[in-house]
Amino acid sequence: MPTNKPIIAISTILLETAFIAIIILAIVFFPDIEGLKNLLPIASLVIMLLSGFVVISIRQIDEYSRKLVESQLLREHLHNIEDLINSLNSQRHEHTRHIQTLQAMLYLDEVDQARHYLDGVTEQYWETQDLVYVGNPALTALVNSKRKLAETKNIHFDFAVKCEVNEMGIPPWDLCSIIGNLIDNALDATLRGQPPRRVSLELKYEESQYVIYVYNSGAKIPKQQENLMFTPGFSTSGSAGRGFGLYIVKRLVNKYGGSIRIVTQPKTTFIINLPDRRRMHEQVAFIENSV
Repeated sequence: MPTNKPIIAISTILLETAFIAIIILAIVFFPDIEGLKNLLPIASLVIMLLSGFVVISIRQIDEYSRKLVESQLLREHLHNIEDLINSLNSQRHEHTRHIQTLQAMLYLDEVDQARHYLDGVTEQYWETQDLVYVGNPALTALVNSKRKLAETKNIHFDFAVKCEVNEMGIPPWDLCSIIGNLIDNALDATLRGQPPRRVSLELKYEESQYVIYVYNSGAKIPKQQENLMFTPGFSTSGSAGRGFGLYIVKRLVNKYGGSIRIVTQPKTTFIINLPDRRRMHEQVAFIENSV
């Protein structure tokens, strides 16, 4: 879709406004009212056509914006996967080099040196089994990258996926956007709290719904701010460019017919309930076939 759609829509609105202003001025100053009446049907038709162009342009802008957001989210998730693959390739390269070094030491009968070398590698090397696979490549890349990010900020981050993620019926980029923004918000809130700092993620299937829990040990959210947190631009950190993560979460949750609520005791918890879309479709199909 061309990127000049907003310009076309604005130009059409301005043209329509100018045309209406000309008609009003003509009604006020035109001496021949009867002649002007003959032009009004044509003027009305022109206004209707311009209004139609405005509506079409606005719809196209909305569609373009939606696709732009989806492409940005997809690029972000692909970037997470790329980082994960690069990390694994780097580890494989280092693993091969360490094995070759140890093999050479053992061939030279340098057992003590090999033992010392292996102890050093064990202390510094992040082993591949630390990577936790959660059933979906995009979500796996996301939660593992967030865990490494939390480590750099001295935040203990746990996650547990206790359901089949691929059965949720939500595109991975939207699911990762929901979870990623919730985790980012939790990490920011935890940094503003007192140690020990903890963030946890849990996905479950409960009572025919998928439920996402995100806990954090940050300060309690004031009651008057709970509803404001989902409005665009609202941020408790005061940082420019913040305040849209939870708004995106709310919009996506509504898109898939879910709900979101905040529990502040004993710790701050964001709870997302998402309906089992596959089960709903199966029930609808069963009812339609039974009729």
